[in-house]
Amino acid sequence: MTTEPEGDRAGSADVRAARAAIEAHLSRTDPGGKTVENARKGEDGTPGDLRIDDATAERIAREAWDAVLAATPPPPDPGTDPAPARGAREPAEVTELRRRAIAVARGLHRLGYHLDETLLPGPDMAAG
Repeated sequence: MTTEPEGDRAGSADVRAARAAIEAHLSRTDPGGKTVENARKGEDGTPGDLRIDDATAERIAREAWDAVLAATPPPPDPGTDPAPARGAREPAEVTELRRRAIAVARGLHRLGYHLDETLLPGPDMAAG
């Protein structure tokens, strides 16, 4: 049994992915953990949820998409491969990175961060 509404499981998973990406980003940018500690403080100085600005949220989403692009193999060269294999599938690693990037972007958006339109998943998504 869960306290999450039935229809919001994907949303909750996206938010968890976004929070994990925020935590990882802050841990990488400040190995001493001071930024993470400060980002966890609520408005009254008590520990709370992670708080970052929109620019940092955009950097986190962009990093997730950059990982997808870095892992994506280059398209076949028509000069050397005139007939690429039909039904060729995307490598599993790229599929997983793409799934994660989508979850991070959606989660950041659900948490209320403003992201550039190109980082948001959708039918006209430029990021991936």
